[in-house]
Amino acid sequence: MKYYITIILILITLGLSAQGGHPGGGMNKGDMPKDAIVKGIVKDDQYKTPVKFANVVLFSAKDSSVVAGVVCDENGSFLMTDLPYGRYYIIVDFIGYEKISIDNIKLYPKQKEKDLGTVYLKHIAENIEEVEIIGERNFIEYKIDRKVINISKNINASGGTIADALENAPSIQVDIDGNVTMRGSSNFKVLIDGKPTVLDANDILQQIPASSVENIEIITNPSVKYDPDGTTGILNIVMKKESRSGFNGVVNASIGTGDKYSSDFLLNYRAKKANYYFGMNYGDRTRSGTGTSLRETYLNDTTNFLISESERSHQRKYYSVKGGLDLFLNDKNTLSISGRYGYFGFVRETNSKNNEYTFPETTNIYSFNEGAFEVGGDFYFGNIDFTHNFNKKDHEIYASVQYSGRTGGIENNISENQMNENYSETLSSEKYRTFQNRRKEILRLKLDYTYPVNEKMKFEAGYQSRLRNTPGDYVLENYVSRDWILDETCSNKYVYIRNIHSVYSSLSGEIIGMQYMLGLRGEYTDRLVEQITSGETYPLQRFDYFPSLHLTKELSKSQQIQASYSKRVNRPRHWYMNPFSVYSDSYSVRVGNPALLPEYIDSYELSYNKRIKKSFFNIEAYYRQINNKINRVQELLDDGRILNTFNNLDKEYAYGSELSGNFQLLKWWMMYANANVYRYNIEGETAGITTNSKSTNYDFRLNSTFMFAKTGRLQLNGFYNAPTVTSQGNREGFYFFGAAYKHEFFKRKLSVVINARDIFGTGKYIYTSEGEGFITENERRREAPVITLSLSYRINNYKQKRSEKDEDANEYNDGMM
Repeated sequence: MKYYITIILILITLGLSAQGGHPGGGMNKGDMPKDAIVKGIVKDDQYKTPVKFANVVLFSAKDSSVVAGVVCDENGSFLMTDLPYGRYYIIVDFIGYEKISIDNIKLYPKQKEKDLGTVYLKHIAENIEEVEIIGERNFIEYKIDRKVINISKNINASGGTIADALENAPSIQVDIDGNVTMRGSSNFKVLIDGKPTVLDANDILQQIPASSVENIEIITNPSVKYDPDGTTGILNIVMKKESRSGFNGVVNASIGTGDKYSSDFLLNYRAKKANYYFGMNYGDRTRSGTGTSLRETYLNDTTNFLISESERSHQRKYYSVKGGLDLFLNDKNTLSISGRYGYFGFVRETNSKNNEYTFPETTNIYSFNEGAFEVGGDFYFGNIDFTHNFNKKDHEIYASVQYSGRTGGIENNISENQMNENYSETLSSEKYRTFQNRRKEILRLKLDYTYPVNEKMKFEAGYQSRLRNTPGDYVLENYVSRDWILDETCSNKYVYIRNIHSVYSSLSGEIIGMQYMLGLRGEYTDRLVEQITSGETYPLQRFDYFPSLHLTKELSKSQQIQASYSKRVNRPRHWYMNPFSVYSDSYSVRVGNPALLPEYIDSYELSYNKRIKKSFFNIEAYYRQINNKINRVQELLDDGRILNTFNNLDKEYAYGSELSGNFQLLKWWMMYANANVYRYNIEGETAGITTNSKSTNYDFRLNSTFMFAKTGRLQLNGFYNAPTVTSQGNREGFYFFGAAYKHEFFKRKLSVVINARDIFGTGKYIYTSEGEGFITENERRREAPVITLSLSYRINNYKQKRSEKDEDANEYNDGMM
């Protein structure tokens, strides 16, 4: 995007110059050496913050011809090198700001370097609506190390959550229950404004309303400045925030078929020396669906069949309150304080009719089971950030203290009723329930230091401590004689403590026309898994290192090639390692594996970006190898139940290519298309059986937007996810379509959106799992279509915070809304 803006600015300026040259004359530069330099930094005149990706163009004073053009970096800095001697003028411009011209720039042998210092741009007074129409943002934007999804351009996500918004995002897959994977893996890290959260990834993505999000950054090969956790990288959620002075706000509300409700608001007051914000959100969303399954188990000469038909509902209920302030103490020091408190809840209710029989036939049992699986509790978060800027440009130190936690746990109520063959009479009944503590506390201390070695080189270093304490008590109770009785044989106490201390350093700059960033991170892990009931302890101390490398080469102003490598880790979840048996139902049981090793991931990427007029094209090749692959395993026990546990496979690797493009087909028609094709291999031993599964996987997505005048737009989207394999089975492919229409009223203060997801009800999920002595086949269908009506109202013409085109996710920590 930034290169496109530069080209457009140059063409416009050339057109203006053809009508009349700029005053002044110039030197004859024919054979003059080209070793002069012009540099500076561009800032917002009101807030004194950097204007990222502002356009800076150098013109000859003699004939107004273009000599050079650059785009400011994320710090607002620009540098022009290899310039011939002569007299020049510069034009600095960016969308939403007044253009500024700097005259009388002279470069000659005794003055080869011209430092313009700080150039301040003023906002265009109350002309933002017209600017936004001209500067239309793409649905997807590509930056040096990430893909940026502009949520405001995805009107199909209106009234939904982040998980709904990601259905049409590159490198992302979303199943029919709203669970998100990145390039086929559910092991990725979710950040909010560049900072971690205490909630699990899918809890966050399925409860934050899309209306409160500015954009989502997909970072598949993060640098060493980020935590190395996550198999396939990072999803960074950038929350909305007002940047203009005075009082502003936005209120959103939605209602959908099948009991889906949500609302949120954000109020902001910004003065010259401080910024204050406060917000709340509430949601109550229910997803319903049906399912069928067939399980066959083989013991001796008998085959046992279990046929089930089920109805289920998933309800997510949540609310949160957040607030904070940013104090601009002076030009060199900024203090930010933020916090949030809320409740998260998830209830899955399942009613199933079951028929269990054997062949040769000796038994035929009918049962009706009712289950209520509930996860819930409070969460809280507090953060203090301090930034000090030294006299030298870009020389700074940043400190952060973060404390977060959650309460509550998991409750599972199960009622198993033996019925007659018509399911009209209950013959016997058995009830039991389980409780599992989900309390978690995390303290994070962080210190970052940045030093610009010279104009082309920057050094960064930092330290971080992550201190975590997670108890994991488990209780099983049986319902006997109208009272709940503790089953001590299946109840246990469990503690998981993990402290990680990290140091990192990186060096970035430019050499032989290529931008580079290389770094190394070291982490010391001190972990204790203690099974208090059985008296077992499993301590672990280890040191790991994680290198990364990013290279970027500008082939021309419209094309670029990038290459990157990073090493990452996926540590086992604490309940993966609890060796005590956890009762699931009369057909299955779960046992953890304390001997699990972390996964180590080597990730390589190579990409090519090309801009063609108003369109953008990207092709990316990638390779990922996972060593010590953590795998969910099913085994048949002697009593006919299925044991669910975990082990380490030898390795998993995937390689493929992803093709994406933003296309401006007509002035009123924009399209985004993405295709991802990859080869997936799993190698190792599962439940005593050698595994070597391979499959070719692919998915396609299309988003087409039709703009009607200035106030209306229609958006259609489609998605297809091809079949794939697992270590013990396979999953069939599925597809769905969606449509949405958005209209704005009252000078764009009020917007109304109506959308429909999975219009044709094709979002089904069919998968098979098999091992020695068993095979299962499952099919699930979700509620479809889902129709949602959403309203959004801007107070004082609220505009979310961004540097017009992009926003640095680490600048603020809004919390979750």
